[in-house]
Amino acid sequence: MEERCHICGSTDFEKRRVEYIYRRSGNYLVVRDVPCEVCLHCGERYYDGEVLLAIEARFNRLLKGDAIPQAELRVPVEVFA
Repeated sequence: MEERCHICGSTDFEKRRVEYIYRRSGNYLVVRDVPCEVCLHCGERYYDGEVLLAIEARFNRLLKGDAIPQAELRVPVEVFA
């Protein structure tokens, strides 16, 4: 059976490496070169469960101080008014 996008129903996908932003409780982790499949019609991204679990584990290690990030970003924050 052919895989279909859950958003638009397309069957056209492409494997890519993308930037993923993990967010929990006001803390963020930007992860580059994350493998995923992207729907070529609507752009929806599909990640393997093991990839997402690895990102979450890395986030937890960084949050606890058990690991050091490769780099840090300074990001301005604004409230839309």
